[in-house]
Amino acid sequence: MPKLVDHDVRRREIAQAVWAVIAERGIEGVTLRSVAAEAGVSVGRIQHYYASREELVRDSCRELLKAATQRFEAVDDDTTPVEKLRRLALGRIPTTPEFAIGTSIWLAYEAKSVDDPVIAELVQRGHAGGVQEAAALLSECGVADASAVALRLMATAEGLAIRVLVGGLEPRGATELLENLIAEVLPG
Repeated sequence: MPKLVDHDVRRREIAQAVWAVIAERGIEGVTLRSVAAEAGVSVGRIQHYYASREELVRDSCRELLKAATQRFEAVDDDTTPVEKLRRLALGRIPTTPEFAIGTSIWLAYEAKSVDDPVIAELVQRGHAGGVQEAAALLSECGVADASAVALRLMATAEGLAIRVLVGGLEPRGATELLENLIAEVLPG
């Protein structure tokens, strides 16, 4: 009987190997061979799913966005809009070594978006999704001009995340700054 393969699971495993290569060598270190070695599979297995390096990098970016969305949506339904907003904004600040690696991988995709229009669209969609979610939550909290406030909040969170990652700010300090901004923009 032939072995059944879940292609979505296989693609996620390959994406995780791409992320590991990016974390270790940067996005320029991603090759079919380096990803195959990281995943413990043959180059042919990678080529079965991806015709080119560009396709591989782009799909791994899609998978990262999907994983981030699923992680945020895993919040309990009885969580208040304020708690969800805090989780969304503060979730940008890398507070653990593992999270810092994830943030550096995302920043590698952002850098790649400068010369890859497909990745640029994915990155823009990721940013827009975060801002839209924040705007919806801020609106639920009664914030006037929720879209502008959401953009300010999420852009600040992303900037603070970079500062933490490059060593200009401790996670605790970034968290405090962001907590203060959240308190400032919420009514009451």
